[in-house]
Amino acid sequence: MRRALSHRLPIFAAAGAVSFFFLASLWNYAVERDHPKWRLRSAQPLAGVARPAPTELSLEKILSGETQKSFSSNLAQSLPVFPFAVRARNQLLYSLFGVSGAPGLVVGRGEQLFERFYIDEFCRRGAPPDGTALARWAQRVAENEAAAHARGKGFAYLISPSKASQYPQYFPAGTKCPALARGTIDKLAPYRAALDARGLRFVDSPALLEARKKDYEIDFFPRGGTHWNLLGAALATREATRLIGEEAGLGRFDFDWRRGDVAEGTDRDLLDLLNLLWPDPHYPVAAIVRAPGAERRCERAPRLLALGGSFMREIIVALAAAPCPPQIDYWFSMRLANDDFDLIRYRTEPGETGNGERRPADLSELRASAEAADAILLEENEANIGTLSQVENLWRALHPAAVAK
Repeated sequence: MRRALSHRLPIFAAAGAVSFFFLASLWNYAVERDHPKWRLRSAQPLAGVARPAPTELSLEKILSGETQKSFSSNLAQSLPVFPFAVRARNQLLYSLFGVSGAPGLVVGRGEQLFERFYIDEFCRRGAPPDGTALARWAQRVAENEAAAHARGKGFAYLISPSKASQYPQYFPAGTKCPALARGTIDKLAPYRAALDARGLRFVDSPALLEARKKDYEIDFFPRGGTHWNLLGAALATREATRLIGEEAGLGRFDFDWRRGDVAEGTDRDLLDLLNLLWPDPHYPVAAIVRAPGAERRCERAPRLLALGGSFMREIIVALAAAPCPPQIDYWFSMRLANDDFDLIRYRTEPGETGNGERRPADLSELRASAEAADAILLEENEANIGTLSQVENLWRALHPAAVAK
């Protein structure tokens, strides 16, 4: 009897495991919509995996297959082992074949990670921008600066770089890149010319970092990240604060930096999105500190309105080391999974390096935010310069009379 029981133990164990996962999946599926906190979860949830939409039941959706597909996706993600299964699959692809199992991410030379969006944008370069749209964009930037100065506010316009344009030598082997072959990778030339023609001073971060690469022992983009590191961001921030002027209250920004070898935060944002079992965060990164002798002398914290994209995040961290760290009202366009953009807003307190407090991104409040600011920092990334809403939104906030006509 005991021998028969011992022979059947593996069967009972397997049956128990199957039953547990089946019941756990049904439980997760049942509570997902109304009581998500009751869900059985993995100790390490997947990064960047959007929760599937609730299953809709209708004859039309059943006939089209949408109901079945949605039910299948929801049920799969309800499995407690789903995160582990995804990580195991991605680790296998990464370790054996050197490729990414995460959509939109690619593994380049030296294990450098890229978003496919930035490589595609870089390699399509060549066609000049529409002249009418370019002139309108440049005029709006110049008018934003003039309106800010007329109100006694500091102002700086900053172009941030993309990893693809700074380090194409790290692209995956065999990448077809027509712009590199044609030599048409400098898309910013007409934008620089349009701003120069209007007498606008601005921070050309792509050119700045290209010129400073020889001065530093590490790259300005981390191996496992899509955004510039704090060293690159601090170099651009120093130029931006010079344009804003000390009268805005930030003080004369300068910094010192230290090399690190363990990535955290945005230095590993793509590494986290790979969702590996054993991610390796050991690669060169940078930390910055306030420059020696730069004392904090602030009667009050200056207020900065920052409009831009996700590259502004590292600038905000850098400004925490300013002589007078500002309170920052940060409005930014976030790229979604379908390559559309959504407007997000955060408020960070002086010296804060986290995300801060999320606030409603209602454009009706942008005018009040602009009026309350001591300085305005406007940023666009070179990959989508002139195509998003930052410049126009700020113009409408600073020119209410023109908008009302």
